[in-house]
Amino acid sequence: MLRCARVTVVIALAAAAHAQRGDRLAIDTTELGLRLRNLSADSMQGRYPGTKGETLTTSYLIKELTAFGVRPGFNGAWLQPVMIGTHRPSPEAAPPTARISGRLNRELQHGRDLRLANYSRDSRVSAGGDLVFVGYGINAPLYGWNDFEGVDLKGKIAIALLGEPALPGDTVAFNGGRASRFSWTTDKIEAMAARGAIGVLWVRPTGSISRAPVSGPSYLVTHVSPVTVAFSGNIAESTVAALLPPGSESVAALIARAARRGFRAVPLNVRLDVSYSTRPMSINSNNVVGVVPGTDANLAREHVVISAHWDAYGIGAPVNGDSIYNGALDDGSGMTTALALARVFAANPQPRSIAFVFTTAEEMGLLGARAFVCSGPLPMDRVVANINLDDGLELFGPKRDVAPLGVELSSLGRAVAAVARAKGLRVSPDPFPEEGFFLRADNFPFARAGVPSLYVALGTDDATQRAGFTVSKTQEYLQRHYHRPSDDYATVVHDLRGALQFAEFTRDLTIAVARARERPQWNAGVEFSRHTGGGPPPACR
Repeated sequence: MLRCARVTVVIALAAAAHAQRGDRLAIDTTELGLRLRNLSADSMQGRYPGTKGETLTTSYLIKELTAFGVRPGFNGAWLQPVMIGTHRPSPEAAPPTARISGRLNRELQHGRDLRLANYSRDSRVSAGGDLVFVGYGINAPLYGWNDFEGVDLKGKIAIALLGEPALPGDTVAFNGGRASRFSWTTDKIEAMAARGAIGVLWVRPTGSISRAPVSGPSYLVTHVSPVTVAFSGNIAESTVAALLPPGSESVAALIARAARRGFRAVPLNVRLDVSYSTRPMSINSNNVVGVVPGTDANLAREHVVISAHWDAYGIGAPVNGDSIYNGALDDGSGMTTALALARVFAANPQPRSIAFVFTTAEEMGLLGARAFVCSGPLPMDRVVANINLDDGLELFGPKRDVAPLGVELSSLGRAVAAVARAKGLRVSPDPFPEEGFFLRADNFPFARAGVPSLYVALGTDDATQRAGFTVSKTQEYLQRHYHRPSDDYATVVHDLRGALQFAEFTRDLTIAVARARERPQWNAGVEFSRHTGGGPPPACR
């Protein structure tokens, strides 16, 4: 109760300061609408990393931040270089091959039975090993779960399920309805690589395997650790069923058993050998970093980081004659709010410093955020909290509730509750837990590095529209406009009063965190913890 009382006092002080300073803390819909139009305009060319669209976008951000009086935040410069590696299909290469041998001998068809992705750093890969089904591929000592117990993965190929087990009545292990970090595929692959696996194949529904040629995930060139996993990819459930040893349970029964405690890995007693080629590529990109120094001599070295990603999907395949992937909601809306807050806090600095990080390559796997966390200008022990702006549903209008993701994980939840009360809003749970948005946005690298983090979002209880409006518009957006050219201003902006509500809520939440005497802390028993051992966080090693 003491902590809650302190947060409430901070909110009251912020409100009093707002009243005294008048419009110095004010934000309006005209400002938000103008910036969102600029950031999502066709002239920005879809904001793809390493292109003219990046130069146009980062130049715009720097111009705005400079005009506000924000200081360059990357060692005296605005831009933090981010070197990205990736693999594109190799048009001149022979088709990929995949062959089963041993107990069974047959060719697997790429694009039907499985699809491969180059996880190595080499252009050509030939690799093979015995297949082992490892359930969900999770080692979570916190929850008493280990899919690798009693199995040797050295030189083997793991077949695993996406996601995490859904335990009956579970509200703690694997976070019940909200996906935990243990479901993140990159963490799973790292866990299997640490045990010597050379390949990882994810089980996918029969008929869903992509026919696209072999490519590969993107990665940070400056954070390449030794890689034992040569390839990843998808394998059809029907293919797994055909590879099970004689007399085995059905593949459906095997998958069901993998979701129960005590599961043990199942060797399939067959070997898979694959061969393919890709075309490695590198992309030179940048984060934009600005800072408003704190005013308190004891707190100014500590930072609240407000993040929003600037990248979108550039110029691509035309859809209904439109080839510019504008990214208005995702994440022009987040940048718009972050810029409004940068203007406000440059004129109204807080006791703690506030850093504004506009990240690159979020759409490539949260790479810009990871680069900031692992090699940015601030050690993570000086970052007290990350407030990430990547929701966008505020464009559908004002709400009676807020639903920031991660409120149950740290003391930031108490700050959220206090700010919401002051604004007459309820705090609601994640309205779309099945989407796993907390794990898919730039707050996640901060959380993995030990920084209490939030994915800020309004709720779905519409204040001015019919009941269910935001839910239906969200579903429509995900099905028809997400990562498509139609994610443009004219399509996704319905009522900027919601964007104003979102910006004002985030402003007051930032003030609460920046003024609180105590640093935010993770709650006991959650899957994240503050890194205190010196050196880079485990997520960066």
